Amino acid sequence: MPKSKDETVAKQPTKKARVQEMLSASAVSVGEIAEALAISKQAAYSLIGDVKRSGVAITGTLVEGSMRYSIAKEKRTKAKAAAFGKGAVVSAEPSTDGR
Repeated sequence: MPKSKDETVAKQPTKKARVQEMLSASAVSVGEIAEALAISKQAAYSLIGDVKRSGVAITGTLVEGSMRYSIAKEKRTKAKAAAFGKGAVVSAEPSTDGR
């Protein structure tokens, strides 16, 4: 018998979403991801790549001979750069410096 549309089934988060949660919580190794999701290490590498391709910046650090991956923290722009902008400003008005 088919389920009616009224029945709500709690959807489990996807593996990609779970990897993204793990990466945002703390630095994790590929082995830890593979063990937590009961997948191979190659599949864990693939999921990290999927998260990265979705636009999330991921950093990797070598800790005691093991790479640990995490989501990169956003860099704050310097106040001076934000106040003055980047590069020279060119206006369409002719200069009137008296030459």
